[in-house]
Amino acid sequence: MIGGIRFALARARAAAAPLATLAIVAALAALLIVGVAGVVASAETREARAALAAATGDRAQAVLTLDESVSPDAAAAAASRTLTALGTAEALLVSAEGGDVVLRPDLSRITAVDALTLADALPGVRDGVEEATGERPQLSGGLQDTFGEVRAGIEVRRGPTAVALGLLALLTAVVVGAVALEPVRARETETRLMRARGARLRDVIWLSLLEAFVVALAGAAAGAALGALAVVAFTSAVVSLAVGVAAVAGVAVAAAIVAATGTARGIDRGGSRARAVADVGAIVLLAVVTGLAVWQFLQAGTPVVARSDGGAILDPLVALAPALALGLAALLAVALATPLARVIAAALRPSRGVSPVTPLRLASRRPGRHALSITVVAFAIGSITVTAAYASSLVALGDAPEALRVGADVKVGTIPDDVEAADVAAAASPEAAMLARPLSAQGAEGRIPILAVESARLGEVMLDAEGTIDPAAMSAALRLPAPQRVLPGDTLAMSLLAPAAPPMEHNGEVFEPGVPAFQVRVTVAGASGALDTFFFSNADFVEVEDDEGNTYTEPDVRAEETVVFDLPPGDEWALAGIAVAYHPLSYAPGTAEITAVTSGGEQVDLSGFRPAPGTAGDVEVSESALLFAPEAAAGQPSTRVVSSAVPATVPAVITAELAASMSLAVGDTIALELIKPEVEADFEIVEVVPVLPGTASGEGMLVDLAALTLASPFEITPSQAWLSTGDPGAAAAAVAAAFPQTAVTVADPRSAQNAAGTAWAFLLAAAGAVVLAIAVLILRRTRSRADSRELALLAVMGLGRRRASRLRAQEDLFAVAMGVLGGIAAGAVTAWLVVAPLVRAAYGNVPEAYPVPLRVDPLTLTAAVLIAVAVFCLIVSSVRAPSRLAGLLREDE
Repeated sequence: MIGGIRFALARARAAAAPLATLAIVAALAALLIVGVAGVVASAETREARAALAAATGDRAQAVLTLDESVSPDAAAAAASRTLTALGTAEALLVSAEGGDVVLRPDLSRITAVDALTLADALPGVRDGVEEATGERPQLSGGLQDTFGEVRAGIEVRRGPTAVALGLLALLTAVVVGAVALEPVRARETETRLMRARGARLRDVIWLSLLEAFVVALAGAAAGAALGALAVVAFTSAVVSLAVGVAAVAGVAVAAAIVAATGTARGIDRGGSRARAVADVGAIVLLAVVTGLAVWQFLQAGTPVVARSDGGAILDPLVALAPALALGLAALLAVALATPLARVIAAALRPSRGVSPVTPLRLASRRPGRHALSITVVAFAIGSITVTAAYASSLVALGDAPEALRVGADVKVGTIPDDVEAADVAAAASPEAAMLARPLSAQGAEGRIPILAVESARLGEVMLDAEGTIDPAAMSAALRLPAPQRVLPGDTLAMSLLAPAAPPMEHNGEVFEPGVPAFQVRVTVAGASGALDTFFFSNADFVEVEDDEGNTYTEPDVRAEETVVFDLPPGDEWALAGIAVAYHPLSYAPGTAEITAVTSGGEQVDLSGFRPAPGTAGDVEVSESALLFAPEAAAGQPSTRVVSSAVPATVPAVITAELAASMSLAVGDTIALELIKPEVEADFEIVEVVPVLPGTASGEGMLVDLAALTLASPFEITPSQAWLSTGDPGAAAAAVAAAFPQTAVTVADPRSAQNAAGTAWAFLLAAAGAVVLAIAVLILRRTRSRADSRELALLAVMGLGRRRASRLRAQEDLFAVAMGVLGGIAAGAVTAWLVVAPLVRAAYGNVPEAYPVPLRVDPLTLTAAVLIAVAVFCLIVSSVRAPSRLAGLLREDE
């Protein structure tokens, strides 16, 4: 090093003021970064603790089942040592209970970092116990799955918080770099003299680099320590050492790089054209990098990228995309400042006053003096704009994603076949209930989700996802038309005539097949849209055991069977369909005639019935009877007739993206083959909606359960119950207690709370940007010797001290105005590009089909911008001319 340590210290003392400023700014930058990171960690810890507190039963613990020869106390001690080695000693409570070791989260001490670590490390605890005891325990319990869900939520929400930290980090680097350049400029003459006296360029650069690095490192370390103490004092989190070291190192490295680059450019100055080409090249490179980052952001939607093993990694370029966009816009504001100042000054040329023409001319002739001020102000205002849009969009979205995921206040799924869905719904005593059956159909590009529901209940039960859909309108479009031929009584009677089949010859032997056995399914539709089904047969089959202990089936087949069904009360019913099939144990062919169909003593007119589309066999329809010649076919186990009031196609509501992929519009029909049961049906598109609640992806088709049942040769039984209730928690608990084999889903209020927690990172980042802008403006307000001489010259030329100060303030106010305008424009464009994807990422479960509109509260945004601008203007307006002018004017004599 040139001159050794003593020379370096003496050189630093000569520039004590700018170096002290660098240390202060470095401390402030590190303090802001560590503070924001600490607040993010605190929010993640609250999220983890809330999720673990909500876990109950088996999901709240992990159990190590030990061999009888192993001491539970020794195994518990080994588990504690393993947790200590993992750095999670205080995260879990370890206890020996009944010969087993039980691990439970300590909700008062566990942190988000602990939860992320334990998501993969719980099997390592088992390995540690095995290593200590020599016996391998069995790990059970759902705690690891709970930790996995916590990790998934935290990692998803780290995308928006990474963007907020990127905004603050980039502005911090700009401000620290600008302040680090001041000592270089202050000693520019000295540095050239050293170079002229034979000092090597490398040595001069290293001297400046080390000086800036050491000073910035010391300041950043102090600021990071203060920030960590503040986080511990005011939050429940602890900033990790890695975050503090990264913040300190980043600040110090940024200062060192700028100092080295400034020194190199100041010593060996090239031509002005070469320097201009280099500057333009740097701006073009920044534009290319910004474009690439923004493109990747729009493709990914979040900086968090999923790994193949289920984890996630952070893409730093995507995280910096919004910050780079704001930075590029700030540079554009700097570039536009000069021509805009010239245009305004030219327009005001006829005026005779010094103001505002002279300040504008000064601003247009020295754009470099205001470049940093414009940049930091534009960045601060842009950050405020993005933050306001992000927070407002989160508030506007609220609980809609959870309502979209569940579809109703309570949804009960996986109802077994031997349990009536209506009984499950009744167990909760809901205000309204809707039975449903999720299905799927094979499409050209994959399976199509189809949700069959009791459409008459849509308006009462299905949530509208914050006005995105209109369940009542969907109900009107889907439900069957009102029955035209209402059954007059409260019963329905009919007879089945099955004449004996004629004699048949087999292998030269004639035999009597007897009376054929049939199964009949009768469907009635109500005015409310409900559907009810009755079954009967003309045969009974009983198992008979002979004297030798052999069992066989003995049929009792009747040629005539008359049945009477009681219609459910409280509705007006009409006969909608009849299906006839051979009994599975019958071997006699023949025909079946449905006749004497009456209700309330009156004959039911059957002339309006027709064979169902695609049905097998033959049907003869008359006014008083239906003659079936059943025939079984693939996917058609019965021969069916339906009422003329039943539409030939099943009305369907489809989501917009799915409709576009299948080239469907309202009024189009499409034939689909359902899977389980295998049913072919024709669907008519009656409405297109943005999203479909209650489905995994928000995409699919919605049909009426009754209409689909009438179009199906199989009975489609509901397997879900959607409930509307004022107390979802109590309703879910009642269903879970009565039917523990079902899966009960309710909207999780923690989803919106966790998403809203990410807004704090943006709020603090915007506040940090404003603080850094204030620091820069205060430093710029401080007069250098050149500034003081300029003010003195203006004062003695007739303006006076006050008018000279006012002229300088007006020049700086123009720079603030350019920064404000550039920041608002940049913030608006950036918010339009990134807010919707970030909001979607903050929730983690918002389907792509669900629209996330950009919302901004104009009053909040206006108030925040005005307060920041007022502070900026007060700072730049407080400049004062020096009190002694003569000495400044005679310095060059």
